[in-house]
Amino acid sequence: MTSLPVTIILSTVFGIVAPVHADVITVDDDGPADFDTIQAAIDVATDGDEILVAPGDYFANGDQVVDTLGKAIVVRALQGEGPAVIQGEGIRRGIICRSGEGGDTIIEGFVINDCYPTWYDWNGNDQPDFWEYFGGGLWCRDGSSPTIRGCLFSDNSAEYGGAIYNGDENGTASDPAIIDCIFMLNRSAPSSGGVGGAIYNTGSSPAILQCLFDQNRAYSGGAILNWDGSDPEIAGCQFLMNSARNGGAIYNDSSQPRHLECIFVGNEASSDGGAVFNADPGGSQNVPVFERCDFLANIASDEGGAINNFSVSPEITGCVLTENVAGDGSAIHSWNSSTPRLLDTLICSNVGIQVSGPWSDLGGNTVASNCPGECTGDINQDGLVDGADLNMLLGDWGQSDSAADLDGNGLVDGEDLLVILGAWGPCP
Repeated sequence: MTSLPVTIILSTVFGIVAPVHADVITVDDDGPADFDTIQAAIDVATDGDEILVAPGDYFANGDQVVDTLGKAIVVRALQGEGPAVIQGEGIRRGIICRSGEGGDTIIEGFVINDCYPTWYDWNGNDQPDFWEYFGGGLWCRDGSSPTIRGCLFSDNSAEYGGAIYNGDENGTASDPAIIDCIFMLNRSAPSSGGVGGAIYNTGSSPAILQCLFDQNRAYSGGAILNWDGSDPEIAGCQFLMNSARNGGAIYNDSSQPRHLECIFVGNEASSDGGAVFNADPGGSQNVPVFERCDFLANIASDEGGAINNFSVSPEITGCVLTENVAGDGSAIHSWNSSTPRLLDTLICSNVGIQVSGPWSDLGGNTVASNCPGECTGDINQDGLVDGADLNMLLGDWGQSDSAADLDGNGLVDGEDLLVILGAWGPCP
């Protein structure tokens, strides 16, 4: 009789399993490596493997360049002469996660560029509808919640979620962690009803942390649109010069996201909500929260230069709203049963009527024509803390030994921007 190996007997009796060996798989589009496409490496990978991708341009022939196939793997772009680019060529999606990926599926360090999704028959009528194009750079669906870290999403487009779409037609939440990413020049049909220029969430609550949103465009929600019970945490993010008809940076509808220590500068709405539009037509049951956020020089052609509220009463705590512009309610406009609750918030130097509509004063608030404070933000020493000082600060962002290091911590960063915002206006 043939004897079984001792290791098999032990693993059967005692449940002992030999440790799984994690492989490192290399990818290079034009050099020596295990594979020359990312997808070929993913196809052979198993849970725990790491795929290292050399700089270069990575293409595909199918509906997307990368499908992570539900595998708990790390797909990491290597540093080198130029980036590793997931290139959609304007005709296909960059990445899809549709197999229940969790946080241990990690995509890190890539440029996801010029991606546009192929048609997906959302309503099952076998007819392409103009709106059935989801997540140009990435679609997380079917309960998939990967980790996306240190990526640049640039010049991607779709009708829903120019860069990223989280959710699906089945109402299954997909809650990825999106960390230290940059979203630049993404768009979602800004002239014909597209939503979520960078990110669209439906029934999903991702963590969006330390991200930069710059010049993204949509019809609603120039950078982010949260819909139908999407309650993301949006923390430490910057929103610069995004635009939409409503909600130049963010549009929240029947959702209660938490915005923590975010900065909104120069966003614009051609109608309402230069930076943010909050709505809950179902009866104000969902309450967006804004904590220690700063709104500077946002513009709405009609109402709510910084924030517009419709049928919802957000909580606004420890925020600064200054130099915003609108036809009515240059800082905040509220209507249709909206009564935002303000605590420890400074509203000053906005153009025209600063707060339009009812609001609840929870204490510690200041609404003033001119901003108070010392002149510590006057970088160019012209007696005025204004856009010239802001431009100098942004130009030296991340540098040391700069006059824009207003708090003296050795680095020009968000703390210095807060000093500028707090001192905005003529020097005392």
